[in-house]
Amino acid sequence: MKYLLTIILTVMSLQCWGDGPKSFPIIADIMHTELYDAVRFRDIHKAGFNACLCRCKTNEDVKNVLEVAQPHDIKLIIFSHPIMRRPQDIVPTIKDHPSMWQYYLADEPTMKRKEELQEIQQRIARYDKDAKCYINLLPNSGKQVLQNIGVEKYSDYLQAFSTIKQPQISYDFYPVQGKVVRGDKWYPILEDIRKESLRTGRPFWAYIMCVPHHIYPMPTLAHLRLQCYINLAYGAQGIQYFAYSTPAPYNQYDFHDGPLLRNGKKSKTYDLVKKMNAELKPVASIFWQSKVTSIEHRKCMNGEVVVSHIKKGDNRYTCFVNKSSDKEVTVNLRPSDYAKRVRKNLKTEGVKSYYTLSAGDILILKDK
Repeated sequence: MKYLLTIILTVMSLQCWGDGPKSFPIIADIMHTELYDAVRFRDIHKAGFNACLCRCKTNEDVKNVLEVAQPHDIKLIIFSHPIMRRPQDIVPTIKDHPSMWQYYLADEPTMKRKEELQEIQQRIARYDKDAKCYINLLPNSGKQVLQNIGVEKYSDYLQAFSTIKQPQISYDFYPVQGKVVRGDKWYPILEDIRKESLRTGRPFWAYIMCVPHHIYPMPTLAHLRLQCYINLAYGAQGIQYFAYSTPAPYNQYDFHDGPLLRNGKKSKTYDLVKKMNAELKPVASIFWQSKVTSIEHRKCMNGEVVVSHIKKGDNRYTCFVNKSSDKEVTVNLRPSDYAKRVRKNLKTEGVKSYYTLSAGDILILKDK
């Protein structure tokens, strides 16, 4: 029975990920794809990314970006109006390319677009029977947002878009706003996303913010850790960065200092993101294709933590994440409850009676 379960889980994994990255997806959302050459994809790879969301204006742009991404083993999720309008002109040519992963259909669609997007997915599938399509969903930020989406309940929105064939659920919400963390909105969204993931058997991906603008501050390592590790604690199976390349400002959105500046130079944020990804990769390998069995929010003497219990194969882990973006928290433990501590470099050591976690940081313990 144990071996049968392993086979079933392996088949499900292949169905979900197919020709995607062979490790936990760390995805750069890039703009101006026509400007990306081999050097810039090399920099993306060096920053720790193994996949990109990209936007292409023409079929030639699509072909070019696939070619320059391939030497760095970066998988692409491609948005292109020509692909959606006339897939027969390009899909047969690119569907088997080593860098081609998914077709990017929409970002933050409302219910008004649901039927249109379903038709586009079916249209692409006529020319690529194994087509994997990507839609990033809106967060539930309040009653006005739900009205704009066109639903009474957020779960109705999630379930409606789950009828469009996709290998994962993707959502965005950026909790670090000014000097506060909007956990009052973030955690209910995560609960709903996780429920839909469990209901459908599809993994979910989460966005994190790395380009300051409007109410979103210049990112710190604590900000990135908080977003990455809380999402992992809830079961996220992919982390997406908005945005690797700095978008042009519009209205109140004064984008600046993304990892790649609009002049093509790397910013200080590039080094920060690179540091975060170097830390994230080994940590995420514990969560990759694991199952979160339960989650709780626990008060400590000087703060709060999210506690996540996960199962991976025959191993079980308990993870603690500091919910603060700017304060330490002390976690008190009974060492006899755990087998060992797993450091972020995956080395193990004995368990102490307490740990002080820096802002947004994670503690991983292997259960007995």
